[in-house]
Amino acid sequence: GRLAAANLAVRRSQASVNRRTWRIAGWAWSLLVLGGATQAATAWTADPAQSRLEFVATQAGGTFDGRFARFQAETEFDPAELPAGRLRVEVDIASAETGNDERDGVLVGPDFFAVERWPTATFTADRFAARGPGRFEAAGTLTLRGVAKDLTLDFTFVPAGGGVTAEMAGTTTLRRLDFGVGQGEWRDTDWVGDEVRIRFKLILHRR
Repeated sequence: GRLAAANLAVRRSQASVNRRTWRIAGWAWSLLVLGGATQAATAWTADPAQSRLEFVATQAGGTFDGRFARFQAETEFDPAELPAGRLRVEVDIASAETGNDERDGVLVGPDFFAVERWPTATFTADRFAARGPGRFEAAGTLTLRGVAKDLTLDFTFVPAGGGVTAEMAGTTTLRRLDFGVGQGEWRDTDWVGDEVRIRFKLILHRR
């Protein structure tokens, strides 16, 4: 009788320990889930009529400006939630304009952008960092002419309209030859410079 009673006490004690263990594990899991959760960043869409995407390049020792007239941009961005940040820009490369018809024709042709084969360029970023009050950095990938390369943007972000609109504006620099832009004689950087400066201003509307 005493042996049976002892065995029953042991089983009851083990059951109690198991229940406590499961409760502790449940609490720990809840803390991990809550602690690891990332708040969603605010979703924005660029207004194409008010936004701009421009470039500055050199030719024969002088600079010229250009722009892409057609592009789309969407971002999920909140300065308080940088780990949740996302940015995607899709550019209609055939919309390149520099104010010179002859040059524009060469740009969209097979030696430069080759738009018949690669009609769009895309930039996507998912790594954001603060670089000072209202200043940020976005690290991502630019795919142009079928070539994907890392690219980092420096930009400012200014909310407006009670948080309904915002302005994201910045710059970056790339090397055109890294993307195969400029084939044959156009690889000569004495005539057309390798570095190209990109400027953008996105007028964003909250989604």
